[in-house]
Amino acid sequence: MAKIDLVYLWVDGANKNWAKKKASVLAKLNGVALSKESIDDCRFIQSDELKYSLRSVEKYAPWINHIYIVTDNQVPKWLNIKNNKVTIINQEDILPKDIKYCFNSCAIETCLDKISNLSENFLYANDDMFFWNEITPDFFFDKEGKVICHFYKPIKDRQYKHMYGSQVINAYRLVLEKFGSCTKYFPHHSIDAYKKSSIKKCKICFMKEINKTTYSMFRSIFDIQRVIYSYFMIEEGCAKPYFYKSLFFRKEEDGYVALKINKMKNILKQKYPILCINDGRKTTLEDRNFMVEILEQKFPQKSQFER
Repeated sequence: MAKIDLVYLWVDGANKNWAKKKASVLAKLNGVALSKESIDDCRFIQSDELKYSLRSVEKYAPWINHIYIVTDNQVPKWLNIKNNKVTIINQEDILPKDIKYCFNSCAIETCLDKISNLSENFLYANDDMFFWNEITPDFFFDKEGKVICHFYKPIKDRQYKHMYGSQVINAYRLVLEKFGSCTKYFPHHSIDAYKKSSIKKCKICFMKEINKTTYSMFRSIFDIQRVIYSYFMIEEGCAKPYFYKSLFFRKEEDGYVALKINKMKNILKQKYPILCINDGRKTTLEDRNFMVEILEQKFPQKSQFER
């Protein structure tokens, strides 16, 4: 079996130095129109989700070869940095050298292929994503080595008002214009599989457009969502789509839960292979505390990645 690495993006928005840097940059941008969605605290809050996500790796996906955590010169206080299976990557080491500040995960995602020693086949996750039950590599790569790209609902021929929808549409239209066809579906909000070589090819194919996202300091509706890699891989022939709700929907695989108490009450019973607990602008401290209680029940044992 080919090696499969796992990449996370992580930031602690409560870190004083980081928060001071963000506030300073925003002050200098005074007068520049920025979406609340791009600078809102919920975009950068962490509640130790990464710790539990790594516990989920150890419990349900021990076949992961190596783990890379991309951060902005931060290290989780509980992380065992001496563990030889995990590596901290400072975002400045993969972003272009002339980028001084970046608070945009979309921008960082355009540079994942720059991670030194990253395997050809790899997975990418946000820190709020968990392997919720036992899972095998064939959930992400088929027997021929093709990437399995997970989608869940059709893209409609209209302008989406929310930022995420606009970013997906930007990616879809680029691939459609280039190839004359494109998978007309939204990606599932989940742990995604990629081929490093395909990302490099995609970046060359859409160099001008992707470069604009790389240099976008904060999220914007003009950014290109990373699903462009999935669309590109499918057109290139090294990936195939898998549909959740739209073509054949298996409830146990729909692992997306808003971070609200009333949404999380029954998740311990679910058989999702992967679960995403998504923080939002309406999430409260009480919601986050409840989530930690749930995660502690699900993953009570410390992993090898903790001190």
